[in-house]
Amino acid sequence: MTRDINRFPIGTVVVLHNSTAAVMIAGYLAESNQQPGYIWDYSGFLYPIGLRDESEVYTFDHTQIAQVLAMGYQDSESFGFMKKLKEIAEKMIVLAEEKKADEKQEEHNTEE
Repeated sequence: MTRDINRFPIGTVVVLHNSTAAVMIAGYLAESNQQPGYIWDYSGFLYPIGLRDESEVYTFDHTQIAQVLAMGYQDSESFGFMKKLKEIAEKMIVLAEEKKADEKQEEHNTEE
C-alpha cells in the first residue's frame, strides 16, 4: 500500500507501467492471492471489457499507474468517502507495521 496519496475515484481509467491495457478502478484497499497479507491501493477490471469472472480482478498500487486516461465521477459524497478512506488506510499501515515488528520480535525470540 502506498503511503499518503490522493486516490483516484472509482471509474478512473488508467494504464499501468509495463502494460498497454487500460484498467478501470473499481475498489480500494484490496487484498489478493498474489501477495497474501498485502493491501493494494486499488482493484480494477480491464477497460472496456469489465468484470467477466473473479480471476480477472487486477490489484495494483498507486505507484504502478503510468497514465490516467479518464477520471471517474466525483461529488461531495465521494470527497467525504475519500477523506474517511485516507484515515482508514493510515490506520491499516500502522497496524501492518506493528504486525511486522511483532513477527520480527517473535522470530528473534525463537532464535535465542
